[in-house]
Amino acid sequence: MDEDSRTIRGREAQRMIVDTAWNMADAVRATLGPRGMDMMLVDRMGNQVLTNDGATILKSLETRDPVAKIIAEVAKSQEQGAYDGTTTCIILIGELLRRADELINRGVHPNAIIKGYRKALVQALEAAEQNAIKMNPFDAARQVAYTAMTGKSAEDFGETLADLCARAASIAPPSNIKLLTFPGNPKDSELIEGVVVLKAAASVGMPELVEGKVLLLEPELSPPHANVSLTDPERIAAIAEIQTAYLQNRMDAFGELGIKAVFCQKGMDSRVVQYMRKAGILAFKNVRRSDMLRIAQATGGQVVSDLADINIEDLGEGKVSTHQSANDYACIIGKELNAASILIPSPTEQAAEEFQRALDDAVGVAHLCVKEPFVVVGAGSIQAKMSSHVRRCEPEENPKVEAARLAFADALMVIPSTLAESAGMDSMDVTVKMSADPKLGVDVNEMVLREMEVFEPLAVVRSALNSAIENGVSLLRTHSIIMAKPIQELFNDAAKD
Repeated sequence: MDEDSRTIRGREAQRMIVDTAWNMADAVRATLGPRGMDMMLVDRMGNQVLTNDGATILKSLETRDPVAKIIAEVAKSQEQGAYDGTTTCIILIGELLRRADELINRGVHPNAIIKGYRKALVQALEAAEQNAIKMNPFDAARQVAYTAMTGKSAEDFGETLADLCARAASIAPPSNIKLLTFPGNPKDSELIEGVVVLKAAASVGMPELVEGKVLLLEPELSPPHANVSLTDPERIAAIAEIQTAYLQNRMDAFGELGIKAVFCQKGMDSRVVQYMRKAGILAFKNVRRSDMLRIAQATGGQVVSDLADINIEDLGEGKVSTHQSANDYACIIGKELNAASILIPSPTEQAAEEFQRALDDAVGVAHLCVKEPFVVVGAGSIQAKMSSHVRRCEPEENPKVEAARLAFADALMVIPSTLAESAGMDSMDVTVKMSADPKLGVDVNEMVLREMEVFEPLAVVRSALNSAIENGVSLLRTHSIIMAKPIQELFNDAAKD
């Protein structure tokens, strides 16, 4: 073996995988549920973030461990695909691998465990489908949005924000929903249908509402500059006259094209601003590139890079209005794309970041329920029902496959058990009672077991289970871990040969 590489094989590799997965699950376990604990993340520069969002915690971990990186990618994939359920997914992977390790110690081959797990997965998903409740899409979206915010700082304003998230998800997909935070009281949060830009008009006296052609301009809206030093007043006046004529030509072109609103990524000459004010054109300057692209997508226009070459095909179409609140903003409603923006006043910068993370998840799960309005009862109840169903299903002929199938059923109970731990309840007592009566859920506020009315999207539960099994199976199949040279070095060695 090359001294630059190291190979870990067989049981040693399996134990390393299990230990890493368990440690990763342990890193986020305490954050699960409405009474989950927060974690303070501190980077090398001393910046800190206080959060209980599992995806944020895992993304922030600095590690060179290959298994840890795979599990962090699983969390990222779950977050991108289902918007929520990352902590549940990672805890399940850790528990499934831990139980698989116990079975391997008893002589069960990993392939038998994989077969048992796959059988149990199908049965568990059957139970989830059978226990799913169909709701009105808007009601389902509002319920799951509220659940997604429970346990986070946004929970205190959950009713208001959940309603905004559900309405936004009914208007546009998450990629077209912008969350904007600024100082203020979260009770004053509002939903704006359209693209919102936190900018005031370039000048007082411009119209507050226009509708028609929209120009998106990348360069500065000003005349060409002569890079010469002049002392002759006549030549200075001549250049100023040329510049004024150039600007007048551009303003005439704006009028001929019927432009009603202008968004400029850079600055604007003061003369241009006054020309547009007199012409009744609503203009904005120093607009962010990301906002320019969203406006272009909404209005169907193009971001123009050459001020001298503006064609009718480059222009968008839409309604632009200005509004005054804690921060002045403009709203753009286009004809090409549905978009929405949620304005969230926040008391502090830290609260704004946490609100943004919470609403990202809430908007995502609300969107899932608008598309597929099926929900399941949360608070650990759906996992207890799936576990009970797997146990009641017909046993496998192969005793080792059956042992793995039952281990899967037991692993599902780690979710209600963890919820109970975070609430200060006896986890063993909760597991036994919920196994006997799966209709019960963990009421973390009253620290009792009862039938709950907390809902999660069926799609999130399905995604978390599938992701946990597929990635757990991939790790179980791993026989060797080779700590190899950097890939680039291998290519360099091959080139030398």
